Amino acid sequence: MAGSRITQRDFRHYRRDRFVDAQTRTSARLSPTLLLTNEMGVSAEIGDELGADDRARVEFDVPSAEVKSAEVIFYVKGQDESQIDSLCLFVNGYRITHRQRKERITGFAGRSSGWDRMRIQARYLKKGANEIIFTGGRLYIDPGVGSRSSRSFDGGKTWHVNALGGRGDQAGEYMVRLRLKGFAPQGEMVSPVFDLADPESAGIAPRVDIRRVRLSHEKEVPPGTRIDFEMRAGSTPAFSAREWTPWTAQAAIENPGRFSQWRAVLSSDSAAVSPVLKSVSLKVDSVETRGSLKGVELLEVDQPDIVYSSYDFDYLAPHYRVDRLIKQYRLHEVIAGANTELEQLALLRDWVHSQWLGWQARAYPFCPSWDPIEILETTKGNWGFGMCTHYGAVFAGCASALGWVARVVIIDHHCLAEVWSEDLQKWILQDAGPGKEHDATYESRGVPVNAVEFSRMHEAGTSHHLTINKLPQKMKTRMTRSWGSLFVRFGIPLRNNHLVQAEPAELYHGYSAYHWDGYLWWSVDIDPKYAEYSMQTSREADFNWSVNQTRLYPRAGEKAGVIEIDVETATPNFSHYQVRIDGGEWRQADSPLNWELHQGQNELEVRGVNTFGRGGRTARLKVGYTG
Repeated sequence: MAGSRITQRDFRHYRRDRFVDAQTRTSARLSPTLLLTNEMGVSAEIGDELGADDRARVEFDVPSAEVKSAEVIFYVKGQDESQIDSLCLFVNGYRITHRQRKERITGFAGRSSGWDRMRIQARYLKKGANEIIFTGGRLYIDPGVGSRSSRSFDGGKTWHVNALGGRGDQAGEYMVRLRLKGFAPQGEMVSPVFDLADPESAGIAPRVDIRRVRLSHEKEVPPGTRIDFEMRAGSTPAFSAREWTPWTAQAAIENPGRFSQWRAVLSSDSAAVSPVLKSVSLKVDSVETRGSLKGVELLEVDQPDIVYSSYDFDYLAPHYRVDRLIKQYRLHEVIAGANTELEQLALLRDWVHSQWLGWQARAYPFCPSWDPIEILETTKGNWGFGMCTHYGAVFAGCASALGWVARVVIIDHHCLAEVWSEDLQKWILQDAGPGKEHDATYESRGVPVNAVEFSRMHEAGTSHHLTINKLPQKMKTRMTRSWGSLFVRFGIPLRNNHLVQAEPAELYHGYSAYHWDGYLWWSVDIDPKYAEYSMQTSREADFNWSVNQTRLYPRAGEKAGVIEIDVETATPNFSHYQVRIDGGEWRQADSPLNWELHQGQNELEVRGVNTFGRGGRTARLKVGYTG
């Protein structure tokens, strides 16, 4: 019986939830910071002014008292509305006087980030239920049914839940969050899928009978901590409930199939200490069976490495509103006449840019949702205003309706979009915004960049070297330092289906400041500068995941001269595979494929096709055969 071993010691690119830190080191540990919140921040338009006898209470369950420090974060909307002499808080009975300072509640260029914050001593907190009571000042309410926020009208003698506001008639939660500096109680990390038949990705795998896969690991587990492992396995390159085993806590799987995956759950009873995962090994026991690669020579492989985000994304799918948007606004005509994909996107972006005059909030106070049809109808009908957020949403919605994969991107006090370029095989920024500096792509050495690339150039102090390309006007200008600094932060909503589903979303979409906790933010540091948001990551694949890409896993077939191929694809709204042999016609096929070779050179091409009818990147194999 033959054996092989797959060992992993660097987990920086592994999928993980926000409670695992694998960005500051190659090993994995629990995240050293944790945000507690009772609300999502869907709306923040309802203020609650606290008078002399008024009190506002917010409760949090703290998982461990051994935190290093903590920070209370509360929404104040605009800085002009939040300027008060002092604010008094009681944290579990400890009195704290807080004076609001401009630098704490401002983001870029002196404009408000909408949130104020104050540090509190760790000794004020305890394990379990904690209460923070505000006296004086103004808080904001996220409406809905609440359970952790309460209001007192008699100096704290009696308390009322879902009776917030000055009249005691508002249900919901106060927009108050608590950032703890200490290890999270639990987090999960998931490995990529491993090809047990070809661990080194050498090319065409021999035909093997995999008898067993066994997991071992190296870890540090101080008292009160633990790491629990689970495994699963199957016969397809990506998980399929039909073809894979369920997760099992056993250290070995018998007769697992060709592919396997593991996940680790890290946990700790104390915020002061974390387990550390240093390495994981999979020992594979296998026997080579019938099937021969005699006379088979792999000549060329042209295919990408597919990467996945740690976070699920809800994609726009075919729908009658998609058809309506395309037909009502003649979107196919908008992009007609372009010779390249980039020209098509530029024509669409320029069309969106020209649909209305942005920021008409004083004249038309209605703020539309991110539904492109609603935005276009209300702005063109002169009863709804459209800010930069809506330009980004209309571009992303129209591009997605036309079969691209696009999404909204939020940066510091601006909003634009990204789209997956099939020609460039990467995400690229598209800014359809209202200003004269907008209606552009941003390029480095003639190639459009995405938000991660732009942000890294900003961090390196080189974003002013970028070019603003205002195609189709054929105008290029240099990026200014002030404009480039907007990428000090950026985030995305984890969906692009706003055309058919307006919610969940932030109702006013950053009109005063971003407060919804459903965005995923890029954070270079494990201790985030913008501490008011739960989901933050520095894992590039969480933003720049693969789209419409296909990968082939060939192995020797049962008969000589036949190669069996398992196919993996990262195609949103996947419909079917298309196969082309030796440059012939494309035909529909299923995975796995049986490729019968002929004497001489053989070529196989495979691509995924989505339900919009768009084909993705082609994966290609060239094989010589002399059998």
